[in-house]
Amino acid sequence: MCAQKTNDNENSAMQLLQEIHSHITDPKLLDKQSRQQCVEMLITEGYTHFQIAQLLKCSEKTIGRDLREIRKRNELSPNVEFAKQLIGELYHKGLSHHNYLVRLARNKDSSVSEKIQSESAAWKILKELTEKLQSLGYLPSQPKEIIGTFYNHSDADDNNSPQAMRRKLLSIEKTAKDADILDGEVISRIELIKARIEQSEISAEIKQLEAETKESIGD
Repeated sequence: MCAQKTNDNENSAMQLLQEIHSHITDPKLLDKQSRQQCVEMLITEGYTHFQIAQLLKCSEKTIGRDLREIRKRNELSPNVEFAKQLIGELYHKGLSHHNYLVRLARNKDSSVSEKIQSESAAWKILKELTEKLQSLGYLPSQPKEIIGTFYNHSDADDNNSPQAMRRKLLSIEKTAKDADILDGEVISRIELIKARIEQSEISAEIKQLEAETKESIGD
């Protein structure tokens, strides 16, 4: 209902502004509600207070008052349910963008450069989404603590094993080299990922050793 009302207001404001530009409607004759609808649309399009006042043939003080009332009308109060809904929307939009980029990277018609860029952008979205969820308390703020558990569960999946990831990196490195796009930035990222894989392996081994030690003590 609110979304429908917003769309109606936008359509009404667009029509009014078109009529004003075409000199069909005199902006001086607009009622307060109609004027504020126009002000709200114009401010989102980057118009200054002075430009809006000139277009609507009123004073800048009037525009200032309109904007204060618009902000008051649109203000948000802290609400747990709204926060959950907004975070859920953020999460699903992030995944949607990530999945689109992955599909683009897998597209047979994409060039090697486009595939690498798409993969990189997809990873960046996933990384930033994870960091945002961590900052909001939806994920652990210290993911290293669960790396060992992650690898214990992932060992059965060859695609997620450290060896498989190293093979993927070698393949990416070779592809980039063959396409003559293996620049310093790509090399640095590959080396960083290699280091992270090694760090994860060490963490997993420590977890395993810790578990075995506790088991031996228990025996």
